[in-house]
Amino acid sequence: MSIVGYTNAGKSTLLNVLTDAGVLQEDKLFATLDPTTRRAPLGGGVEVLLTDTVGFISKLPHHLVDAFRSTLEEAVHADFLIHVVDASHADWDSHRLTTLEVLGTLGAGTKPQVLVFNKMDALADDVLRRGLEIQYPEALFVSLHRGTGLDALKVALAAMVKKLHAPRLYHLPLNRGDLVGYLYKNAQVLAERYTETAIEVEALVPPAALAAVAAFAAGAKP
Repeated sequence: MSIVGYTNAGKSTLLNVLTDAGVLQEDKLFATLDPTTRRAPLGGGVEVLLTDTVGFISKLPHHLVDAFRSTLEEAVHADFLIHVVDASHADWDSHRLTTLEVLGTLGAGTKPQVLVFNKMDALADDVLRRGLEIQYPEALFVSLHRGTGLDALKVALAAMVKKLHAPRLYHLPLNRGDLVGYLYKNAQVLAERYTETAIEVEALVPPAALAAVAAFAAGAKP
């Protein structure tokens, strides 16, 4: 999954909080120019690959879109997106809409998203806070600076992973221990059992890793 959002919304901070990635965090445009991918444990046996992307800005010039395309296209290939919004910014809604516009330009506008309002600690007005919660009941509300709301965020992300990638059972030949190792490296293994005829592995397998084991999935056509 990829983290997207307007510049300075807190994308790199979120990556650091979830993965201890040590990505540069600065209050300036394009502090993150190269995509950074790290493993993020979400609890409950779920672990994902999380990628930070360059911050979006309003009316991003076409030459910059082209220059950052390799970074931005991480969003295109992601299973789903974490859309981070700075709730404390006066123009937060225009920033949200700008991000959606850029995603649409890239062809990622229909990707499943988890909307995250960050910097909730900077909202002094409880009315504004409650208004956001009513307007966006499915969103997550966090303060990455204070570390509040992270448990609920992890639960929501893990639920999205399970929704998009239901676990499947794979019947691997007894002589294909290499495939067992492949699943441990590239997927989330939930259970492993040995029978007289096969190695049975239950796993959450991301789309990029499916091809290597698809033929061994329970119910797969020979």
